[in-house]
Amino acid sequence: MEYCTTIGADVSDRTTKICVMTKAEGGERHNVLETTCATTKAGFEEVFAKFDRSWPVVFETGTHCRWMDRLFRGMGFRTIVGNAGKIPSITKSNTKTDRSDARELARLAIADPEMLHPVSLRDEVYQQMLRFHHARNVLISQRTQTTNQIRGFAKSMGHRIECSAEKFHELGKADWPKELEECAWPLMDVLKTIALKIKAYDKLIEELAERPEFKSMVERARAVYGVGIVGSTVFVAAIGGRPDRFGHARDVGPYLGMIPKRDQSGDDDKQLHITHAGSEIARKALVECAGVVMMEKAKDTDLKLKGLRIAMRGGKIARKKAKVAVARGLAVAMLALLQHPERGYVPLSDEGKIGFERYRAEMEYLTMQKASRKAKKMA
Repeated sequence: MEYCTTIGADVSDRTTKICVMTKAEGGERHNVLETTCATTKAGFEEVFAKFDRSWPVVFETGTHCRWMDRLFRGMGFRTIVGNAGKIPSITKSNTKTDRSDARELARLAIADPEMLHPVSLRDEVYQQMLRFHHARNVLISQRTQTTNQIRGFAKSMGHRIECSAEKFHELGKADWPKELEECAWPLMDVLKTIALKIKAYDKLIEELAERPEFKSMVERARAVYGVGIVGSTVFVAAIGGRPDRFGHARDVGPYLGMIPKRDQSGDDDKQLHITHAGSEIARKALVECAGVVMMEKAKDTDLKLKGLRIAMRGGKIARKKAKVAVARGLAVAMLALLQHPERGYVPLSDEGKIGFERYRAEMEYLTMQKASRKAKKMA
């Protein structure tokens, strides 16, 4: 869609620079108005009340984009929310200022709105689910940091505390070195509080997952082996409850930033890390689910076989690549089930069964070779 006049808004925490730009008949563009307003509802309402509602408002993704989008739409404006990470004329500018950024947003919207890589914002209920997961992850991070510190105290005294982080707060004084009590025992009260708060967030997530916006999709996504309530709810929230927004199930991999970057020119095609685009919390949750799928005691699935094959290349990097590949496969599998409710989920195909037989035969052969080489060295 083409526009002759647009409103560019470069937002900061306290003030917003605004540029109204129009295109003349000859194609030349000039600024109709440039002003500054407070980044508040009252500030926007005062300034934007004077503007024509047919002029689209252009701004970037960020902390304020959701409430601004609701405000402008409520005032009758069309909004274009540009992807802040995909507008190099702004991010890589050598003369970057708030004023020039507002001009560039308005200019790009006139030239071609697709150059802004516009995004579709999630509905509030899905964003609320992601907030619950973010808050839960903060507590889990604090728990991990605290337990690691206590383990470090114990190791420095010649002791080792064998207990999972989830059960660490249940340890009693009898399980501790006596000389450690005065230093580390107060931290146990913190861990107990954190454990209670994590359970509270788990309950909030489960309650929200029972709402009509989530219930059927979450139940469908959990059919994929290795995906639990955390993985399924964060995935449904990340895609905004709209599996139909993707043309093909494999498109969810790039959306969640789980495909490698490309930098190809001529014969040079560099091997790069994944893009890390999209929801970081969803990506991390899926990688955790992938870790469950690849556990030794986990049942055989096609995705587990895929991960084990990649991990066979050896080293930590191969293991990480395997987890990302399996995480991407989990996302594709969940989206495919959501897009096609009539389909059933087959965790292990006939080809997968044959593949596992070959894999285990190869591993047995490699183990025998390793033992043979070790025996020769000993001799």
